[in-house]
Amino acid sequence: MSFHNYAARCGFACLVALVAAGGAHAQQPLTLQDAYARALDDAPMLQASAQALLGAEAGIRQADRMPNPTLDITAENFAGGSQYQAFDRAETTFSLSQKLEWGGDRDARTQLAAADVKTARAGGGVRRQDVMHQVALAYLAAQKTEAELEIASQRAEVTREIVETVKRRVQAARDPLLAGARSEALLAEAEMGVEAARLADQAAKGRLASYWGGDANLTVELASFQAFSGAVALSVDGNAELALAAAEQERAMAAIAVEQARSQQDPTVSAGLRYFYETDEAALVVGVAIPLPFWDRNEGAIARAESDRSRLRFETEAVRRNLDREAETARSQMNIARAEVEAIDKRLLPAAEEALAFAQQGYNAGGFSYLDVLDAQRIAVQARLQRISAFHSYHGARVALARLTGAFAGEGAVQ
Repeated sequence: MSFHNYAARCGFACLVALVAAGGAHAQQPLTLQDAYARALDDAPMLQASAQALLGAEAGIRQADRMPNPTLDITAENFAGGSQYQAFDRAETTFSLSQKLEWGGDRDARTQLAAADVKTARAGGGVRRQDVMHQVALAYLAAQKTEAELEIASQRAEVTREIVETVKRRVQAARDPLLAGARSEALLAEAEMGVEAARLADQAAKGRLASYWGGDANLTVELASFQAFSGAVALSVDGNAELALAAAEQERAMAAIAVEQARSQQDPTVSAGLRYFYETDEAALVVGVAIPLPFWDRNEGAIARAESDRSRLRFETEAVRRNLDREAETARSQMNIARAEVEAIDKRLLPAAEEALAFAQQGYNAGGFSYLDVLDAQRIAVQARLQRISAFHSYHGARVALARLTGAFAGEGAVQ
């Protein structure tokens, strides 16, 4: 059998095995964008973020409200001694008092509430980024296990063909009985490898489907997995964590304004009516109350708010530097994995496939034993698995870089 015929038979047998494995393989492959859409539609954390945003928006409406007026009712000069025993000389005052926010408290509160909305929105962006990052990694794991299952199936099919050939040779007394027993053991090992790969594939797809409450009865596309992807942004400026840090700094500035406004003394004015029972007369009452800032000018709260702003500024810089380091590491990992794939494609895999073809031809011609074929097959399988592992490292680093540079922040996520 020529190598090309042998490869064609292996590919056909692998296709048959995949179709027979279940209805999932007859389905349209699930794309990464489909996985994103399903996960985002059923993400409790995003629903929690939406509620947090609604609450923050309600906070703006509340912050823009004036303080409520106060109704005061005061009765004096009754139920006392001598001539004050009854209500004949009682005095009753009805008054309304209103606090005047002359220090800009209302505007400061509203600005702080608006900053809370931005912070809530930025926090939702971080959660959305986390969900998409996790889905991308789960999808990548499913691609890897599906590719490994194909290789395991190909290996088992080749081993099965060799076992049939060995049986014929043993029956023709061209190989010893031990050869048949050993080949059967190797076939059992290959079939166990297929089952292990199938279980791993099922587990990976079950984890992927768990992000939208689905099941593992799905298949993923492999074309994008075994290919190099487009460029990813180099700057981390679009990172959702940095956006959240910026929103938190803006909120800290608004908090300082609130504390500064509270340091201003707001007067309370009042006006009302006083009724005199003794003379059955009434008179107007007006008043003003002004707090005296002798001991409390809110300096401590202002200093604490300014310290929080400084802390957030340093923390933001630390986050940025850490993101830069992680991004550089991810780029290096991508370059290393890409170089490994290119080396495998250029040298290792062609040599392994050529050795397998020679061993197959030599075995058919009687020049090699079936063990030589199996050893050549093992080397070829390892080369393919190494290639898959290198592609997994490449795409894993690319997904990490996409998260670091903010590719998950927009509607169109990383492919």
